[in-house]
Amino acid sequence: MRLPVPIDRCRLLVVVIAALACGSCDTAVDDTYPSRPIKVIVPFGAGGGSDTFVRILQKAIEEDELLPQPIVVVNVPGAGGTIGSRQVMNAEPDGYTILCLHDGMITAKHSGAADYGPEAFLPIAGTGEVGLVIAVAQDAPYTDLKQLLEEAADRPDEVVFSANIGAPSHFVGLMLERARPGARFRYTSTGGGAKRFAALVGGHIDVSAFSIAEYMQFKSEGLRALAVCGPTRHAAAPDVLTAKEQGFDVVFSNMQYWWAPRGTPADRTRVVAEALSRAMRTEQVRERLAAIHTDDVVLTGDALAQSLTERERRIAGVSPRSIDDLPNFVAWVFGAVVVFGVVVFAQEVRARVRRAPSAANEASGLPDYQRHYLMAGTAVAMTALYVWLMQMNWLGFRVATALFVVGLGLRLTRMNMNRLPALAVIALAMSFGLHYVLTQVFVIDLP
Repeated sequence: MRLPVPIDRCRLLVVVIAALACGSCDTAVDDTYPSRPIKVIVPFGAGGGSDTFVRILQKAIEEDELLPQPIVVVNVPGAGGTIGSRQVMNAEPDGYTILCLHDGMITAKHSGAADYGPEAFLPIAGTGEVGLVIAVAQDAPYTDLKQLLEEAADRPDEVVFSANIGAPSHFVGLMLERARPGARFRYTSTGGGAKRFAALVGGHIDVSAFSIAEYMQFKSEGLRALAVCGPTRHAAAPDVLTAKEQGFDVVFSNMQYWWAPRGTPADRTRVVAEALSRAMRTEQVRERLAAIHTDDVVLTGDALAQSLTERERRIAGVSPRSIDDLPNFVAWVFGAVVVFGVVVFAQEVRARVRRAPSAANEASGLPDYQRHYLMAGTAVAMTALYVWLMQMNWLGFRVATALFVVGLGLRLTRMNMNRLPALAVIALAMSFGLHYVLTQVFVIDLP
């Protein structure tokens, strides 16, 4: 009569074992990488050179089924690529958020545009190399690189070189200066290749660096190359001498590097590297890259590490002059806090003048001067919290600024909720307006 008990226990044991087995199976499936789409951050706008390059590989990986999950491209433009790179640096190191960024990763560090560089990431692969051309307008008085650099030496800070400050195009100009002691360009940021070409033919700038593809596009419209910055002449422009052939030791190109957050498992980055390598070997990718004059170079492992070391050595060998230093946003904020504190203190001094108790005084039970002290202290504390939250990268600039403006406005208006709609409009205008000005005009890295 006691037989059913062991049978029930056996059934329970079978159920438990089956559940554990299913759980193990599920875990194994979850541990298979990738088990969901991989997000690739392109830190520039859609349609640009980097975006086009990534989407070429994305299409090949999808069509040839080189990964069991798709690659999703997300454009995060701003601040010369540092907004997108910082987002990946702070992402979960699980292999599902990676970055594609060229030598701008290195130049941003050595220009001071970012306080981090390749050491903050795990390099996955280098794919595709783009040559750079130093070019002027067709009617410019310079026929070779020597004439240009002699002019820059004879008239320092007068020959205008268009470059994105802190980007590779800026550093190639600095390398030219170093190759001809005494030469000094005046740098200005004009925009992409089309805008720089328009500025050249319009006489607003004197010289700029273009990719081989941009040079070939604008050559017939009035663009003249003075030098190629590669180690050898480029097949697309065999008649253009290299800088070294003209006596100037300047070798520089742009390579698209793929990065993962530091701490990403090596086996996962190897999966991505293998998929990228196989995609680069497909006929469709080679044809597309040839059309945009990008060399189908692939670097992984030791070759990748060696390339990064050599490029950083060259870039670290030149330093932007102090006039090119970017504004210190944190210093600006604290400066604004000091100014605000002085204004509040002046108001508090005036409030010390004896007068009849105000209605707010009677309602709060505090003298007017104490209320001013409390308001000033609260405002300063809110400002310090605002800066700290952004410094810790817990809130983006636009969200933090909007909340700060609304909160400070309500505090200064003694929590008058009737002012909330107006404060909300001001907060949105300030957060988005300042973000655009600081990232696009001043090229400041914001959280």
